[in-house]
Amino acid sequence: MKKNYYLFVSLFLMLFTACENDKVDIIDEYPAANDQWSKTLRGDNQSIRAYPDIYANYWEYTYSYANNPYVGLRLTGKFPKARFFNFTIYNDDTQINVSSIEDVDIVPDNGNINPYVIEVDNYTTEGYTIHIIPASTSAAMRAGMNNICEFPDELATVSVFMRQYLPMQYSGDERGGTDMPAIEAFDVRTGERVNFPKHEASFIYNIPDIAVDEFSSASRALPFMRAPLNLFYPNAPAEYLFTRIQLNADSVAMFRFIPPVAPVSVSEYPTADVRYWSICLGASSTLSYVSIYDKEMQKCDAEGFVNFIIAAKDSPNLAALQEKAAATDGTYVLVWDCESWGKNILALYRNMVINQNYNHSMRKQMESVSTEDMSQFNPFTMIAMLAMGNWGPQGYRFSETEYLDDSFNYALIRRMQ
Repeated sequence: MKKNYYLFVSLFLMLFTACENDKVDIIDEYPAANDQWSKTLRGDNQSIRAYPDIYANYWEYTYSYANNPYVGLRLTGKFPKARFFNFTIYNDDTQINVSSIEDVDIVPDNGNINPYVIEVDNYTTEGYTIHIIPASTSAAMRAGMNNICEFPDELATVSVFMRQYLPMQYSGDERGGTDMPAIEAFDVRTGERVNFPKHEASFIYNIPDIAVDEFSSASRALPFMRAPLNLFYPNAPAEYLFTRIQLNADSVAMFRFIPPVAPVSVSEYPTADVRYWSICLGASSTLSYVSIYDKEMQKCDAEGFVNFIIAAKDSPNLAALQEKAAATDGTYVLVWDCESWGKNILALYRNMVINQNYNHSMRKQMESVSTEDMSQFNPFTMIAMLAMGNWGPQGYRFSETEYLDDSFNYALIRRMQ
């Protein structure tokens, strides 16, 4: 009898232990917050394609919603110190953004302050929580959530991008002085924590090169057009104008426009024309190599324009070109290494967070160019100079000799032929 009693107890304990182990095994240990995301994809070291801004850093976390139905994400973190940051949700199969939330719109956690709305000494002590959920999530489940980013239920692959602009310049750290936000996966029907979905490979690493025949030296005029809205993981609060350039030997590519006003402090964010603007030069590989941003261009010329000169690194006249540019306020030389990067250049003019009261907004005044059908091309709404006037960039190719001539007139840069 006693033997049977011990056997019963032993079996009971084994069953209890097995049940406990099953309960623990439901939720695997999560990776540390920084390990949940990709490595830092820095615009300045060619670790990310799709023409990134050199002064921006990017991170992605991509998971299969098809393999993890009803799984949403809860991100908890501290505000990074940067000029701008946001989260964007993409359909990774099409690279189209489906929702986003910008820094000033993030409701901070209880008792915390959003430092992009009210400036504080230490951004990284202030916390936030973001919820990324399918559209079918019930109203009852949403009731306790702030900062919701929604995606369609039919989405197969969800890609979450975090961007920071000028984190190094503002904080001295590539992450803006704080860790990456921790990602928690949960069942949107119950709110219960679930296993961490596998970090899938994002298409961002497979962006194709632009065909060489997209770049031509046939025309000397360099019109800027508004970039397609759905190309290469677009950033919702940003707008882009671009032109394609083939930099030939003994020539320079030049363009000019009247720039917007960017803020110097958080208090100016609501009234500045844009939060940030820059010029980036990238190759046909869609990698960026050269960039200059608003704070680096403190001066305009006598007419209020900024003038840009793209010159070849191996030009024997480079020093003379730089010397002449330095003698004219508001003129900036961007040096391009044709030997290393090729002679095909995509010049990108970026405006970030455009003030709705800014009269020269490219978002208001221009239509984007289709990537496939150009039959409806309207130059008066698709060419920047015609749609935006002096605030729309326009360029022209000159020989180095033409530019170095004492009689060179900067107004000639904005001619159409």
